[in-house]
Amino acid sequence: MNISKVLFFMKRLVVCVYLVCSLLLFMGCETYEEWRNDPPEINTFTVPKEVRYGETVELGVSVLDPENDTLTYTWVVSDGELSSEDHPEVEWTAPALPKADVAPDQMVRVHVTVRDDGEESAVKSETITVYSKAYRVAKALSGSYELIRTEIAGTSVEEFGSMRLTTTTFTREFQSNNAFEFGTYQLIEPFDAARGTIYWYTDDNPEPLVSTYTWDGELFVVFHAATATGYIYQKRQ
Repeated sequence: MNISKVLFFMKRLVVCVYLVCSLLLFMGCETYEEWRNDPPEINTFTVPKEVRYGETVELGVSVLDPENDTLTYTWVVSDGELSSEDHPEVEWTAPALPKADVAPDQMVRVHVTVRDDGEESAVKSETITVYSKAYRVAKALSGSYELIRTEIAGTSVEEFGSMRLTTTTFTREFQSNNAFEFGTYQLIEPFDAARGTIYWYTDDNPEPLVSTYTWDGELFVVFHAATATGYIYQKRQ
């Protein structure tokens, strides 16, 4: 066999193999690009940190999809009510108070899943603290107090007593000299731990005794306008 012909044939074969491999590689890249699908990316997730019981707020998510696919949204909350479950922005209403103004903080989990046409997805979760402002103020005020001064119409009166406030059902225990009272209290909006208005209730009187108060973390000053009586209590440590 002629060596030159063999070499020429081998060169032609190498060129053909190279061209075929290049073509297959090119076609493979095109196919890969055609079928590749990157998951959507969540840019922002708008969820408030705290919400009052029964309050309605807006939740939102901003998403970028590399292929500009049509996206579907699925919202899930552990409590409360959603206005819808399949939009980028939804309204959520926090759970109602289980009993008027008497409820500690509650944690609610918010979860959203965003899915594209290729079934790729992105997820995001956050926790919202649901609270009662009245309960928080009552918690700040709760504790045992010693009566250190009583004034009636501006005149000091010698009196001994104590008071205990709790948040369990907003209960109040009051003792003055030999008298003892047990009842409940209700904080009136705007709720404020430093100053505000309180309605005091006792079992034998359906009408509340209305008073104003100031509190600095140690001294609790209560004034009943109807009787022009003021009490200064000191919180026990």
